[in-house]
Amino acid sequence: MTAMERGAEGGAGAGARAAGTAGAGGGSVVSTAAWLELAGQEPRMISADLRYRPSDCLAATLVLRAPDGTEVPWTFGWELLARGLTGPAGEGDVRVRPVRGAAALVEVAFGPGLSARVRLLARDAFRFVDRVRRLAAADATRVGAALDAELAAIVSG
Repeated sequence: MTAMERGAEGGAGAGARAAGTAGAGGGSVVSTAAWLELAGQEPRMISADLRYRPSDCLAATLVLRAPDGTEVPWTFGWELLARGLTGPAGEGDVRVRPVRGAAALVEVAFGPGLSARVRLLARDAFRFVDRVRRLAAADATRVGAALDAELAAIVSG
């Protein structure tokens, strides 16, 4: 069992804040434990949020919080996260895949050469994706209507 899996096994007692809340404006936030691994460094546990905003209905933002309170956000398609929960997904600078072991995790790899890897509790990622699926269709319709109105104003003006 890896250090990451041992930490995940401990759940909330190991530092996870596995609580979800609705965000402002109808968005959604799921907080969880994350294991951050940077190239050449040992993985370390930090807290993270998965955030969804209705104004960007195709995206998820993974916000990593350092112990000093610094936040580092990464934004990518929430459907990529959804696909990565069941199998490898993504090409280029963001890839997602399930990680099996003592604890079910999902790994999100970022950056040139995929030099940053973040492992999240899969149950929290599933909860986030489930919420977003329910919200995104209505948000896409609303955002699409607003974009259509803007385009009509541009064309007629």
